[in-house]
Amino acid sequence: QIIGKALKPSESGYLVRKIFYLTSDDIIDSMPSSNEERLNADIQSATAVLNDLIWIGERVCSNAAYNAKSSENSINDYFRDMLLSKGYAETKDQTRHGISASVKDAGEVDILLSKNGKVIDIFEGLRLNGVNTDYIDEHIEKSLDNYNALGTATFIVAYVSVANFQNFWEKYCEHLKCHVYGVEMKRPIVPTTYPNAVTRMASAVFSRDGFDFPAYFIAFKIG
Repeated sequence: QIIGKALKPSESGYLVRKIFYLTSDDIIDSMPSSNEERLNADIQSATAVLNDLIWIGERVCSNAAYNAKSSENSINDYFRDMLLSKGYAETKDQTRHGISASVKDAGEVDILLSKNGKVIDIFEGLRLNGVNTDYIDEHIEKSLDNYNALGTATFIVAYVSVANFQNFWEKYCEHLKCHVYGVEMKRPIVPTTYPNAVTRMASAVFSRDGFDFPAYFIAFKIG
């Protein structure tokens, strides 16, 4: 009643329908008990996204409409549309999520996924026909260093068109292990089991100012 009177409905036009009280204890109780527990929860959430990305990637690789001539943007658009169809929301304020490679302006990542109004994952796609180290480094720095101020789980997804996919993957992993990252690496690059013939994956854990977050490097053979 006190709040209702303070609003002065006859003057402001605002009416109090229902009041919810959130105490500091409620906030504390909703948080993980440790940073390790929070990281494990983030990894679990990211694993669900990873499984969806593998499912989508399988369909891209088996779709004749996507081949060696397909552009990076067109494949990004396919992933975005399929993610939206699976219930994810795309955050639209991409250009304000970080800084550009020039460190002068706000940057733009390919896709920001959100749930319940919270950004949960960064998706960065790149088109490769070989281990183009400069281009790979550019996308790593873009998604992990420049555009990830919050320490958000990150997926760097390569659309690859090469004759020898296994040879590409081995060289790609070697480069990922040798790359000098702009954020601290807490757990090294570790390749994972191949889910199918056209998909390769590796994971790592990075840390921004003591906040650990997972990152996943995925390669799909397209065309």
